[in-house]
Amino acid sequence: MKQRRIPKETADQVTELFDREEPYLMRFASVLTAGEAAQAADLVQRTFMAAALDWGTVGERDFAAQAAWLRRTCRNKWIDDLRRSSTMEGLLPHLACRYGIQAPDPAETAIARVVLDQCWQVIKALPPVRRQVALLHWHQGYSAPEIAELLEIQPSGVRKHISFARRTLQLSVGPYLDRQLIDPVDVPKEEGA
Repeated sequence: MKQRRIPKETADQVTELFDREEPYLMRFASVLTAGEAAQAADLVQRTFMAAALDWGTVGERDFAAQAAWLRRTCRNKWIDDLRRSSTMEGLLPHLACRYGIQAPDPAETAIARVVLDQCWQVIKALPPVRRQVALLHWHQGYSAPEIAELLEIQPSGVRKHISFARRTLQLSVGPYLDRQLIDPVDVPKEEGA
């Protein structure tokens, strides 16, 4: 496939858009990908490449419309990725037979899917700030001070959010896992609750 060349003026304008919108689009992509940093970064990169290739349309819009275009395109690329991954899942048994790959134990796969689904349900049910803190900490590897700076809250508040989220997950997912991995604890009552 022949690559299209992007004029320098367009590249400069896309760079300005990137500098302005990348942090927000990265947060959006992180939520879509459940905090998978590499997948979110790939989505963001492909979205800005699409903007560069369609700059005649995107560049004419105001800032808010450009941001909306980026989010919509990012979401559409994520949906495309989901569709492709479901196609790949259908191919896995065939590839395992053909190349001698040992197929995963169905019982372990079922338990893992239940646990992952339960984790995601718990994370989605967390209050918005707590969910954002948990995703930034566990999936993107940000430290408490970095998260505090990003979200403009105190580092002690970040640590408290992480602690509550961890305990909530332990209580919810603990019954599915080996007792040695999870030590069930009571979720402390939040102040004012």
